[in-house]
Amino acid sequence: MIITLKDTTSSEIASRIIALREEGGSATLARVLTLIVVVSDALDVERAIEISDAASREHPCRVIVVVDSGSTDGPARFNAQIRVGDSAGASDVVVLEPRGAAATDLASLVAPLLLPDTPVVTYWPDTPPSSPSNHPLGSLAVRRITDSRSAECPMDAIRALGDVYAPGDTDLAWSGVTLWRALLATIVEDFDMVPERIRVTGHATHPSSFLIAAWLNYKLGIPTAHEVDPDAQTITGVHFEFSDGREVALTRRAGSSVAHLQRSGFDTAFVNLPRRAVQDCLMEELRRLDPDIFYGSILAALDQIPLVPADTVKQDATAQEGFGQ
Repeated sequence: MIITLKDTTSSEIASRIIALREEGGSATLARVLTLIVVVSDALDVERAIEISDAASREHPCRVIVVVDSGSTDGPARFNAQIRVGDSAGASDVVVLEPRGAAATDLASLVAPLLLPDTPVVTYWPDTPPSSPSNHPLGSLAVRRITDSRSAECPMDAIRALGDVYAPGDTDLAWSGVTLWRALLATIVEDFDMVPERIRVTGHATHPSSFLIAAWLNYKLGIPTAHEVDPDAQTITGVHFEFSDGREVALTRRAGSSVAHLQRSGFDTAFVNLPRRAVQDCLMEELRRLDPDIFYGSILAALDQIPLVPADTVKQDATAQEGFGQ
Protein backbone atom coordinates (compact mmCIF):
# COMPACT_ATOMS: atom_id res chain seq x y z
CA MET A 1 0.00 0.00 0.00
CA ILE A 2 1.28 3.47 -0.93
CA ILE A 3 -0.26 6.58 0.62
CA THR A 4 0.68 10.03 -0.68
CA LEU A 5 0.39 13.08 1.57
CA LYS A 6 0.52 16.58 0.09
CA ASP A 7 1.46 19.68 2.10
CA THR A 8 1.73 17.61 5.23
CA THR A 9 3.58 17.72 8.55
CA SER A 10 5.77 15.23 10.41
CA SER A 11 3.09 14.85 13.08
CA GLU A 12 0.47 13.97 10.49
CA ILE A 13 2.80 11.40 8.93
CA ALA A 14 3.51 9.81 12.32
CA SER A 15 -0.22 9.64 13.09
CA ARG A 16 -0.99 7.99 9.77
CA ILE A 17 1.73 5.37 10.34
CA ILE A 18 0.26 4.52 13.75
CA ALA A 19 -3.25 4.31 12.29
CA LEU A 20 -2.08 2.07 9.45
CA ARG A 21 -0.26 -0.17 11.90
CA GLU A 22 -3.34 -0.53 14.07
CA GLU A 23 -5.58 -1.21 11.07
CA GLY A 24 -3.24 -3.80 9.65
CA GLY A 25 -2.26 -5.34 12.98
CA SER A 26 1.45 -4.98 12.24
CA ALA A 27 3.98 -4.52 15.03
CA THR A 28 7.07 -2.40 15.34
CA LEU A 29 8.62 -4.46 18.10
CA ALA A 30 10.68 -6.38 15.54
CA ARG A 31 12.22 -3.21 14.12
CA VAL A 32 15.84 -3.04 15.24
CA LEU A 33 16.81 0.39 13.90
CA THR A 34 15.81 3.42 11.88
CA LEU A 35 17.60 3.75 8.55
CA ILE A 36 17.65 7.27 7.09
CA VAL A 37 18.56 7.26 3.40
CA VAL A 38 19.50 10.65 1.95
CA VAL A 39 19.23 11.24 -1.81
CA SER A 40 19.64 14.46 -3.77
CA ASP A 41 16.87 13.94 -6.32
CA ALA A 42 13.40 12.40 -6.30
CA LEU A 43 14.48 10.28 -9.26
CA ASP A 44 16.82 8.38 -6.92
CA VAL A 45 14.10 7.37 -4.46
CA GLU A 46 13.18 4.04 -6.06
CA ARG A 47 16.79 2.90 -6.22
CA ALA A 48 17.29 3.88 -2.58
CA ILE A 49 14.23 1.88 -1.57
CA GLU A 50 15.44 -1.11 -3.58
CA ILE A 51 18.80 -1.09 -1.80
CA SER A 52 17.32 -0.60 1.66
CA ASP A 53 14.65 -3.27 1.06
CA ALA A 54 17.30 -5.95 0.59
CA ALA A 55 19.12 -4.82 3.74
CA SER A 56 15.90 -4.66 5.78
CA ARG A 57 15.22 -8.35 5.21
CA GLU A 58 18.21 -9.10 7.43
CA HIS A 59 17.80 -6.02 9.63
CA PRO A 60 14.07 -5.14 9.97
CA CYS A 61 13.89 -1.37 10.26
CA ARG A 62 11.96 1.75 9.50
CA VAL A 63 13.34 3.33 6.34
CA ILE A 64 13.06 7.10 5.96
CA VAL A 65 14.11 8.33 2.52
CA VAL A 66 14.80 12.06 2.52
CA VAL A 67 15.11 14.00 -0.73
CA ASP A 68 17.70 16.64 0.12
CA SER A 69 18.19 18.82 -2.95
CA GLY A 70 20.34 21.26 -1.04
CA SER A 71 18.11 24.20 -1.97
CA THR A 72 15.94 26.12 0.50
CA ASP A 73 14.72 28.79 -1.91
CA GLY A 74 11.04 29.27 -2.62
CA PRO A 75 7.84 28.66 -0.66
CA ALA A 76 7.69 25.87 1.89
CA ARG A 77 6.22 22.61 0.58
CA PHE A 78 6.38 19.29 2.37
CA ASN A 79 5.12 16.21 0.56
CA ALA A 80 5.46 12.65 1.79
CA GLN A 81 4.70 9.07 0.93
CA ILE A 82 4.08 6.13 3.24
CA ARG A 83 4.65 2.58 2.03
CA VAL A 84 3.56 -0.45 4.01
CA GLY A 85 2.93 -4.12 3.20
CA ASP A 86 4.15 -5.44 -0.13
CA SER A 87 5.23 -1.98 -1.23
CA ALA A 88 7.71 -1.74 1.63
CA GLY A 89 9.18 -5.23 1.82
CA ALA A 90 10.24 -6.11 5.35
CA SER A 91 10.11 -2.48 6.51
CA ASP A 92 7.76 0.42 6.67
CA VAL A 93 9.05 3.11 4.33
CA VAL A 94 8.50 6.84 4.56
CA VAL A 95 9.58 9.15 1.72
CA LEU A 96 9.98 12.81 2.64
CA GLU A 97 10.29 15.52 0.00
CA PRO A 98 10.67 18.94 1.62
CA ARG A 99 10.99 21.88 -0.72
CA GLY A 100 11.94 25.50 -0.26
CA ALA A 101 11.89 26.78 3.30
CA ALA A 102 10.58 23.42 4.54
CA ALA A 103 14.04 21.97 3.90
CA THR A 104 15.86 24.36 6.25
CA ASP A 105 15.66 21.99 9.25
CA LEU A 106 15.77 18.39 8.07
CA ALA A 107 16.50 17.00 11.54
CA SER A 108 13.25 18.44 12.93
CA LEU A 109 11.28 16.93 10.05
CA VAL A 110 12.72 13.47 10.64
CA ALA A 111 12.87 13.37 14.45
CA PRO A 112 9.14 12.61 15.06
CA LEU A 113 9.39 9.60 12.72
CA LEU A 114 12.33 7.88 14.42
CA LEU A 115 11.56 4.62 16.19
CA PRO A 116 11.94 5.04 19.96
CA ASP A 117 14.76 3.27 21.80
CA THR A 118 16.45 2.01 18.63
CA PRO A 119 19.68 3.18 16.98
CA VAL A 120 19.63 5.48 13.96
CA VAL A 121 21.80 4.91 10.88
CA THR A 122 22.13 7.49 8.10
CA TYR A 123 23.14 6.35 4.62
CA TRP A 124 24.06 8.39 1.55
CA PRO A 125 23.92 6.09 -1.54
CA ASP A 126 25.08 8.89 -3.84
CA THR A 127 27.75 11.57 -3.54
CA PRO A 128 28.82 11.83 0.13
CA PRO A 129 28.27 15.06 2.07
CA SER A 130 31.26 17.24 2.89
CA SER A 131 31.10 16.13 6.53
CA PRO A 132 28.76 13.22 7.41
CA SER A 133 28.93 13.80 11.18
CA ASN A 134 28.02 17.49 10.79
CA HIS A 135 25.20 16.90 8.32
CA PRO A 136 21.78 17.56 9.95
CA LEU A 137 20.73 13.95 9.40
CA GLY A 138 24.17 12.55 10.16
CA SER A 139 24.13 14.18 13.59
CA LEU A 140 21.09 12.04 14.51
CA ALA A 141 22.90 8.78 13.79
CA VAL A 142 25.22 6.45 15.68
CA ARG A 143 26.49 5.18 12.33
CA ARG A 144 26.95 7.18 9.12
CA ILE A 145 27.43 5.25 5.88
CA THR A 146 28.67 6.84 2.68
CA ASP A 147 29.53 5.39 -0.72
CA SER A 148 32.50 7.21 -2.21
CA ARG A 149 32.33 4.92 -5.25
CA SER A 150 29.32 6.86 -6.53
CA ALA A 151 31.17 10.19 -6.55
CA GLU A 152 32.57 11.74 -9.74
CA CYS A 153 36.10 10.98 -8.51
CA PRO A 154 35.87 8.28 -5.82
CA MET A 155 39.44 8.69 -4.57
CA ASP A 156 39.02 12.44 -4.10
CA ALA A 157 35.80 11.70 -2.23
CA ILE A 158 37.25 9.11 0.14
CA ARG A 159 40.32 11.25 0.86
CA ALA A 160 37.99 14.15 1.69
CA LEU A 161 36.03 11.84 4.00
CA GLY A 162 39.29 10.92 5.70
CA ASP A 163 39.95 14.60 6.46
CA VAL A 164 36.63 14.89 8.35
CA TYR A 165 36.44 11.35 9.79
CA ALA A 166 34.57 11.00 13.07
CA PRO A 167 33.87 7.80 15.05
CA GLY A 168 30.75 6.25 13.54
CA ASP A 169 31.68 7.07 9.92
CA THR A 170 32.20 4.30 7.39
CA ASP A 171 32.08 3.85 3.62
CA LEU A 172 30.80 1.01 1.43
CA ALA A 173 34.11 0.98 -0.43
CA TRP A 174 35.58 -0.46 2.78
CA SER A 175 33.01 -3.25 3.17
CA GLY A 176 33.33 -3.82 -0.58
CA VAL A 177 36.82 -5.29 -0.04
CA THR A 178 35.91 -7.52 2.92
CA LEU A 179 36.25 -10.71 0.86
CA TRP A 180 39.67 -9.61 -0.41
CA ARG A 181 40.83 -8.84 3.13
CA ALA A 182 39.62 -12.18 4.49
CA LEU A 183 41.34 -14.14 1.73
CA LEU A 184 44.58 -12.15 1.93
CA ALA A 185 44.72 -12.61 5.71
CA THR A 186 44.53 -16.37 5.20
CA ILE A 187 47.28 -16.26 2.56
CA VAL A 188 49.62 -14.19 4.72
CA GLU A 189 49.23 -16.60 7.65
CA ASP A 190 50.88 -19.34 5.55
CA PHE A 191 54.03 -17.34 4.73
CA ASP A 192 57.27 -18.83 6.06
CA MET A 193 59.03 -15.47 5.81
CA VAL A 194 58.09 -11.81 5.69
CA PRO A 195 57.58 -10.36 2.18
CA GLU A 196 60.04 -7.70 1.10
CA ARG A 197 57.57 -5.66 -0.93
CA ILE A 198 53.87 -5.60 -1.83
CA ARG A 199 52.31 -4.34 -5.06
CA VAL A 200 48.58 -3.77 -5.42
CA THR A 201 47.13 -3.26 -8.91
CA GLY A 202 43.81 -1.64 -9.68
CA HIS A 203 41.84 1.21 -11.17
CA ALA A 204 43.35 4.70 -10.96
CA THR A 205 40.41 6.25 -9.09
CA HIS A 206 38.42 3.34 -7.58
CA PRO A 207 39.01 3.16 -3.80
CA SER A 208 39.17 -0.66 -3.45
CA SER A 209 42.79 -1.21 -4.47
CA PHE A 210 43.97 1.87 -2.53
CA LEU A 211 42.19 0.66 0.61
CA ILE A 212 43.72 -2.81 0.27
CA ALA A 213 47.18 -1.28 -0.19
CA ALA A 214 46.75 0.97 2.85
CA TRP A 215 45.39 -1.94 4.91
CA LEU A 216 48.31 -4.23 4.07
CA ASN A 217 50.84 -1.48 4.76
CA TYR A 218 49.15 -0.63 8.07
CA LYS A 219 48.86 -4.24 9.25
CA LEU A 220 52.18 -5.63 8.02
CA GLY A 221 54.42 -2.57 8.03
CA ILE A 222 55.84 -3.63 4.65
CA PRO A 223 56.54 -1.15 1.80
CA THR A 224 53.40 -1.22 -0.35
CA ALA A 225 52.80 0.49 -3.70
CA HIS A 226 49.67 0.97 -5.76
CA GLU A 227 50.04 0.36 -9.50
CA VAL A 228 47.48 1.60 -11.98
CA ASP A 229 46.04 -1.15 -14.16
CA PRO A 230 44.52 0.52 -17.27
CA ASP A 231 42.15 -2.44 -17.77
CA ALA A 232 40.91 -2.58 -14.17
CA GLN A 233 37.39 -1.79 -13.03
CA THR A 234 38.24 -2.08 -9.34
CA ILE A 235 41.13 -4.15 -7.93
CA THR A 236 42.94 -6.71 -10.10
CA GLY A 237 45.78 -8.06 -8.00
CA VAL A 238 47.95 -8.19 -4.89
CA HIS A 239 51.57 -9.32 -5.34
CA PHE A 240 53.83 -10.29 -2.43
CA GLU A 241 57.52 -10.26 -3.38
CA PHE A 242 60.15 -12.03 -1.26
CA SER A 243 63.89 -11.43 -0.95
CA ASP A 244 64.67 -14.92 -2.34
CA GLY A 245 62.90 -14.14 -5.64
CA ARG A 246 59.61 -15.89 -4.88
CA GLU A 247 56.28 -14.22 -5.50
CA VAL A 248 52.78 -14.94 -4.26
CA ALA A 249 50.01 -13.24 -6.20
CA LEU A 250 46.23 -13.09 -5.88
CA THR A 251 44.86 -11.73 -9.15
CA ARG A 252 41.41 -11.28 -10.66
CA ARG A 253 40.79 -10.22 -14.23
CA ALA A 254 38.55 -7.21 -14.80
CA GLY A 255 34.94 -8.37 -14.98
CA SER A 256 35.69 -11.83 -13.58
CA SER A 257 34.40 -13.33 -10.33
CA VAL A 258 37.19 -15.90 -10.07
CA ALA A 259 40.61 -15.05 -8.63
CA HIS A 260 43.89 -16.85 -9.33
CA LEU A 261 46.23 -17.63 -6.45
CA GLN A 262 49.75 -18.12 -7.79
CA ARG A 263 52.67 -19.27 -5.69
CA SER A 264 56.15 -20.02 -6.96
CA GLY A 265 56.53 -23.80 -7.25
CA PHE A 266 52.78 -24.56 -6.97
CA ASP A 267 49.95 -24.95 -9.45
CA THR A 268 47.55 -22.02 -9.78
CA ALA A 269 44.56 -22.24 -7.42
CA PHE A 270 41.18 -20.79 -8.38
CA VAL A 271 39.15 -18.93 -5.77
CA ASN A 272 35.61 -17.57 -5.98
CA LEU A 273 35.95 -13.81 -5.41
CA PRO A 274 32.98 -11.90 -6.87
CA ARG A 275 32.43 -8.17 -6.69
CA ARG A 276 30.04 -7.44 -3.84
CA ALA A 277 26.63 -5.89 -4.48
CA VAL A 278 25.75 -2.61 -2.78
CA GLN A 279 23.04 -4.43 -0.82
CA ASP A 280 25.57 -6.92 0.59
CA CYS A 281 27.89 -4.11 1.66
CA LEU A 282 25.07 -2.25 3.38
CA MET A 283 23.90 -5.38 5.19
CA GLU A 284 27.43 -5.92 6.50
CA GLU A 285 27.66 -2.37 7.82
CA LEU A 286 24.33 -2.73 9.62
CA ARG A 287 25.54 -5.83 11.48
CA ARG A 288 27.77 -3.72 13.72
CA LEU A 289 26.79 -0.29 14.89
CA ASP A 290 29.77 0.47 17.11
CA PRO A 291 32.36 2.89 15.65
CA ASP A 292 34.84 1.33 13.21
CA ILE A 293 38.00 3.04 14.50
CA PHE A 294 40.16 0.78 12.35
CA TYR A 295 38.53 2.20 9.20
CA GLY A 296 39.55 5.67 10.33
CA SER A 297 43.16 4.51 10.69
CA ILE A 298 43.14 3.12 7.15
CA LEU A 299 41.84 6.41 5.76
CA ALA A 300 44.73 8.18 7.46
CA ALA A 301 47.18 5.73 5.85
CA LEU A 302 45.94 6.27 2.27
CA ASP A 303 48.35 9.11 1.54
CA GLN A 304 51.31 6.93 2.54
CA ILE A 305 50.83 4.63 -0.47
CA PRO A 306 52.97 5.62 -3.51
CA LEU A 307 51.20 5.57 -6.87
CA VAL A 308 52.89 3.96 -9.89
CA PRO A 309 51.58 5.32 -13.25
CA ALA A 310 49.93 3.08 -15.84
CA ASP A 311 52.85 3.39 -18.32
CA THR A 312 55.20 1.83 -15.76
CA VAL A 313 52.79 -1.06 -15.18
CA LYS A 314 52.59 -1.76 -18.92
CA GLN A 315 56.37 -1.99 -19.15
CA ASP A 316 56.51 -4.34 -16.14
CA ALA A 317 53.73 -6.48 -17.60
CA THR A 318 55.62 -6.86 -20.86
CA ALA A 319 58.76 -7.94 -19.02
CA GLN A 320 56.80 -10.47 -16.91
CA GLU A 321 54.36 -11.67 -19.58
CA GLY A 322 52.93 -15.08 -18.80
CA PHE A 323 52.80 -14.61 -15.05
CA GLY A 324 49.74 -13.54 -13.14
CA GLN A 325 46.66 -13.83 -15.32
